[in-house]
Amino acid sequence: MLGLSLALAVVVALLARDVRRRAAAEARLAEALSFRKAMEDSLVTGLRARDLDGRITHVNPAFCEMVGFSEAELLAPATPPYWPPELAADYARRQSVRLGGLPMQPGRSTQEARAGFETIFMRRNGERFPVLIFEAPLVDGQGRHTGWMSSVLDVSAQRRIEELSRQQQERLQATARLATVGEMASLLSHELNQPLAAIASYAAGSLNLLETGAQADGETMAMLRRASQRIAEQAERAGRVIKSVHDFVRRREQAREPVRADVLFESVMPLVRLQARKSGARIELELPDPLPRVMCDRTMVEQVLLNLTRNGIQAMEAVADPAQRVLTLKAQQTHPRWVTFSVVDRGPGIPPEVAARLFTPFFTTRSEGMGLGLSLCRTVIEQHGGALDFVNLPGHGAGAGTEFRFTLPADVERPARATGRASETSA
Repeated sequence: MLGLSLALAVVVALLARDVRRRAAAEARLAEALSFRKAMEDSLVTGLRARDLDGRITHVNPAFCEMVGFSEAELLAPATPPYWPPELAADYARRQSVRLGGLPMQPGRSTQEARAGFETIFMRRNGERFPVLIFEAPLVDGQGRHTGWMSSVLDVSAQRRIEELSRQQQERLQATARLATVGEMASLLSHELNQPLAAIASYAAGSLNLLETGAQADGETMAMLRRASQRIAEQAERAGRVIKSVHDFVRRREQAREPVRADVLFESVMPLVRLQARKSGARIELELPDPLPRVMCDRTMVEQVLLNLTRNGIQAMEAVADPAQRVLTLKAQQTHPRWVTFSVVDRGPGIPPEVAARLFTPFFTTRSEGMGLGLSLCRTVIEQHGGALDFVNLPGHGAGAGTEFRFTLPADVERPARATGRASETSA
């Protein structure tokens, strides 16, 4: 009896210790679950769990708040209520492919199966909004693939900020283009005065011939034909000037297209020659053979070229000898994927104190300047994936000179076209 009593006491003590351990383990487990739930509830990232059939088995409060549906409303239907009706069929087909095409196989890591993609969800009020989803397989303690876990980020605010930034950038670029044309108004008026005066003279001469001519003989008709041809030529010349300004100023949607390097230079050359004639500068165009092609937004890159050439011409106005005022434009394929454009002037160079702030918005050394030109140029080139920089060159007799150069992505799908022309000089 004594032995049985001792054994019973030992068993009771062991049971009591086991009960205490079990209670402590349950308390720790409950505390861990509460901590994990508090962490999950505090997340701003939506969490969504789905089984192998694609049905939602769990969502956190952030996901419910994101889409505007309660947890019960999300767990009940086979088709999620946050799918836009017009996209539901596509989403169902994509889900079947995605859920069936990424099974958890032996030896395959969770990191390898994880994927991220962007899609469109719908709130309860019908608003469509973009989300970014990262999805990974759910694996139980035995290593079995039981479903999928998704982290969902609402990126609508980010997209609105990106769109606002894009619109502001377009407005800044349009303002800079208008400011450039405003600064060149005197040059444009001078350039247009010549063809308009010629048109007026030929028109007046034609009227005089018609009024004084007794009869329309052959000589009179020939003179009228020549006058009409001159009027047409001068009108076409004035039209080209107006068109170059219109093409430069007008706003349009950004579009990347393959363009030859010489086409970019030729597009801005009418406006560049206006500035060059006023300053007594010469323009030298150096192009390789074959001509490189780039993928770019023509309007934006033409603005960059015009800003850099105008800056170079203005920098050479301080050079006393007009023969030394030479602006060189170059383009060369420096890498299979990149084409480098250069604008080289023979001015006095850029002082160190100016170079440190050269690309800072609203910094300018000219009283009439806005200080946006070079800043916008760098932004445009960086949007194309390239880089814009400059270097002061060794002396050219009249000045040290400066080279501004930028890179643009090459058109790798089409080879460069041979033209047989390597260099061109224009006054």
